[in-house]
Amino acid sequence: MRVSRAKSVENRELVLDTASTLFKEHGFDGIGVADLMKSAGLTVGGFYKTFQSKEDLIAQACQRACDKTLKRWEEHIANPEIENPIARIGNSYLSTKNRDELATTCVFSTLAPEVSRHDIAVQKVFEGSIESVVKLLSKIVPGESEQEKRENSIAMFSQWVGALILARAAGTSELSEEILDTSKKMTLNE
Repeated sequence: MRVSRAKSVENRELVLDTASTLFKEHGFDGIGVADLMKSAGLTVGGFYKTFQSKEDLIAQACQRACDKTLKRWEEHIANPEIENPIARIGNSYLSTKNRDELATTCVFSTLAPEVSRHDIAVQKVFEGSIESVVKLLSKIVPGESEQEKRENSIAMFSQWVGALILARAAGTSELSEEILDTSKKMTLNE
């Protein structure tokens, strides 16, 4: 049965959203194409009509996830009702919810450690997205020059990602909570 162009686009979007969620939850190699397509309610044959390879899907799904994170943070920054967007973003990022719910959490903290083992296209997605995050955070972090703001953004974001990774590694223990709380205190001046 032939699928209409509109349905094909809808299916592609569904696969990207499903892949983004499942990759964060299981890792790139923790889920195969067949299981991913089954989770999306589609056939494997449809995958190969839409994506060149699993690596192509990984790159596109990660771009989607990175763009969603960036968009959400841009909305916090642009919202005049949020007095301190750095604190809003940082407290949300370094939360137990973000630590525990892999499927809905940040793509950087869940998948960045795996990126170096994948195609250059995947690495380029992360490189560009990290650069976008640094530029965005540079607009709101303290600093006396553009270079100092950039450096502060890199340091803060690196600490957030690292803290979330370590907090996950420590499970739901007191140490895990301490890692999140300490990172908040050190980067958000709380």
